[in-house]
Amino acid sequence: MRIVPLAALGLIASAVVGTPATADPAVPVAPAPCAACCPVRGIDDLVRLSRAELEALYRQAEMKPIPLGFNRGRAIYNPGSKLTVPASRVTRVLWQGKVLKDDGTMVNRVFGVRAIHARVFEGESWFDGRPSVIMDYCGMSKLFPNVRDEVREVCPGVYLGLMYLRKDTGPELTMFFALAAPRP
Repeated sequence: MRIVPLAALGLIASAVVGTPATADPAVPVAPAPCAACCPVRGIDDLVRLSRAELEALYRQAEMKPIPLGFNRGRAIYNPGSKLTVPASRVTRVLWQGKVLKDDGTMVNRVFGVRAIHARVFEGESWFDGRPSVIMDYCGMSKLFPNVRDEVREVCPGVYLGLMYLRKDTGPELTMFFALAAPRP
C-alpha cells in the first residue's frame, strides 16, 4: 500500500478540474496536519492497524531520538485481530510505557513502578537494516535478557516499536508497541 501525499492529489485534481495547481505565493500556507503525512495521529490509532500496515509504516518511518522522560505506551498484540484493541487496553494495567534517561538507559513502567531496564542506543534495525533507536535488555535485565526493542517515529511525537526475542534460529519479531512522547 502506497500513501499518496496530499500535494500530489491536489495536482491530480487540478489537472482534472482545470484549476491552477499552485497557490498564491503571497498567502501563507499552514503546515500539513499529521494525518496528511501518515495514517495515524496517536498511539490509539496504531493499535487499530493490521500487521501489514504496521510493517509498512515502520519501513517508511525515520529514526528520531526519543524524548527523555516518561513515554506513554500501548502494547499491540496480534495486530489486526478482533482482540488487539481489548488486549491492548487490558495490558495498560501491566505496562504503561518507558522512561528514557539521559545516561543512555531506559526503564519500563510496570504496574506503575519502574522495572526492567535496558540500554538505549542508535543502531541497525533487525527488521530492515535501517537506523533505529535500539533498546537492548541483554546484560540489564535478569527477567528479559533475550529481548531487544527498536523504535522509529511514525508521526511527530508518536513512535512505533518492534519487540524481538533472541532465539537459537535468530531474532523473532514477537509483538509491536507504541509510544507517545511526553507533552511539553
